[in-house]
Amino acid sequence: MTDKEALGPAEMIINSLLAYSDHMVHNRPGVVVPDQRTTTGVRWDPVTYKEGENGVRTVYRLSKTGRKQHRTEIGTMNGEGRKVMNGRTEVGEYRPSGLFPEVAVWFYKQVAEVWKLDNEFAARWASFAFRQEHRDLKVVLAAFLLVQSRKGDPEISDGEVLFHDEDYRDVGEAMMLLQEKGNDLNPKLLLRIWEVLMLPEVAAINRELGFGKSAKRPFLGRWAKAVEKWLRYREENPKMLEGLVKAGFRTTVMTLARRIGYKPSSEWFFETLRWKQKQAQDGRREMAIGKAVKAAESWEELDETAICETIEKTKPNWKRVVGLLPKKIGVTRAIMAAAIEAGSLSDKDIIMVAPTLEELGLLKVQEVKERLSGALARADDMRAANVARNVRSKELQEEMEKGADKAAQKAVEEVIRDVRIYFFVDRSASMEGALQAVKPLIGKFLQSFPLDRVHVAAFNTVGKEITIKHNSTKGVEAAFRGLKASGGTHYGGGVLTLAKYKPKEDEDSLFIFVGDEEQQRTFEGEIEQSGLRPMAFGFLKTVAEDGAAGWRRRHYPESTAVRDTAARLGVPCFMIEPNTFEDPYAIPRTVRALVAATPVGEVAKGHVRPRVTLVDQILNTKLLEKPAWA
Repeated sequence: MTDKEALGPAEMIINSLLAYSDHMVHNRPGVVVPDQRTTTGVRWDPVTYKEGENGVRTVYRLSKTGRKQHRTEIGTMNGEGRKVMNGRTEVGEYRPSGLFPEVAVWFYKQVAEVWKLDNEFAARWASFAFRQEHRDLKVVLAAFLLVQSRKGDPEISDGEVLFHDEDYRDVGEAMMLLQEKGNDLNPKLLLRIWEVLMLPEVAAINRELGFGKSAKRPFLGRWAKAVEKWLRYREENPKMLEGLVKAGFRTTVMTLARRIGYKPSSEWFFETLRWKQKQAQDGRREMAIGKAVKAAESWEELDETAICETIEKTKPNWKRVVGLLPKKIGVTRAIMAAAIEAGSLSDKDIIMVAPTLEELGLLKVQEVKERLSGALARADDMRAANVARNVRSKELQEEMEKGADKAAQKAVEEVIRDVRIYFFVDRSASMEGALQAVKPLIGKFLQSFPLDRVHVAAFNTVGKEITIKHNSTKGVEAAFRGLKASGGTHYGGGVLTLAKYKPKEDEDSLFIFVGDEEQQRTFEGEIEQSGLRPMAFGFLKTVAEDGAAGWRRRHYPESTAVRDTAARLGVPCFMIEPNTFEDPYAIPRTVRALVAATPVGEVAKGHVRPRVTLVDQILNTKLLEKPAWA
């Protein structure tokens, strides 16, 4: 049974994971540098390098301002080594594209902590997460449950089996095997589970928890067994395997088969994957040895007209079109128009290619313009906010930003129904520099909330209400325009400024603070005086690196006024990662997580439709079950 007392700490851990926005996988090379401001203690930055003489490679950090990309030289690498050196100083470690181990290990540790608090709750959490959009978290949860020790063992007394223990490895298998559009794990994610479990740090965590028996080899639990079932089912359903090949997963499926030594039941498996078989040295292979395989589909010999005709006839998805296009032709106006006409581009695809549509002049075609406008109106994530930086037209940029604003509002509309948000921004002298950096990021966050349920104040020695006139990124940026850092720090003053906006009887309130916490005393008195009765704090802590504030941070103990105030009030304080604001994809997820993790007050519990907290959502989630065929 679930341990109720363990749910508070477990909820804190889960919310930290949901609010964390760095990626567990990077699809391009980068450099990892120490950074104590981050949760993992390191930071990943994109890089490229240039080959020089004597095997020396010059490494450049990549950054972007609008459409312009900048390259900044940061050091050199020698030979096959990964250390990036600036003279005798090590700048960081070069990493090829792929898994970011530090983030994967941090995720895994958090999952392990929740499991140690309550085994059943961890399994229900994984079942709940399966139908959420956080792919990195789903991978780590599946990996953990496949190896954890609750696996249905019999309980025996006097030689008689009394009952079988819970089998939570079944939940991990179900996450790998269930098919639900938009939720299931594709072949790359199944392989990523293996990559996570093979990390030495993860293997060490598993040994410490008593998972597996080997003191040397990483423990994989039921991963191989689940992959075998997954492969067998697709072999027995030819259309499914053919669909994976068409979707670009051919080599990933082959890698999965190699990892477990899969033995197919017919030669058709190899033929579909275009996988030519050679005899092993021990002669163990019996199927399709030396047999020729069908060549992969190619458009290399086709001209532009023939490619357009093929697209109109076969209606491939956009990913396949891009994969088959000959480099000598590329994406032309005619090919793009044919793909749109054939329905090859999903709403997400057409938003992503908006800069190309603009460059090809297709946005002057009314049908194409309407197709993009419709996709922006239906958008359910904020990718348009990223794409908007790469278009030239101000009109198109504003339309895409508007689409991102609506997507953010849509994403949090239901969860925020019974919550009132109070947002406090520190504008004291110690925030000089930091304030200018966070203002545009705050805009991306605040525009997610309905204007009638969000109240904003900036404060130094005294508080000042910030009025947002329009529910959009631009509206928030305009409200903060001209705000300068000066004066002392009085969090309580900011709170009292918004005391006139009391939550309704059926509403809970969430406080979100942005600041450096440079205040020595707590301010629970002002909060109690305000009557705003917060149920939880969200806190983005800025860290000064220079100036007087930076000097104080390095020479004096860290101030914890916000966190101490939460503790004295008996409410949770959820930390928000600074880079959450920089990642448009993470903002709606972070907002939903913060609100869902806010406890429901006694008044709101009596409401006709009480808000369901994150813990309640997880507790009410039925444990995933494997499909019938598994």
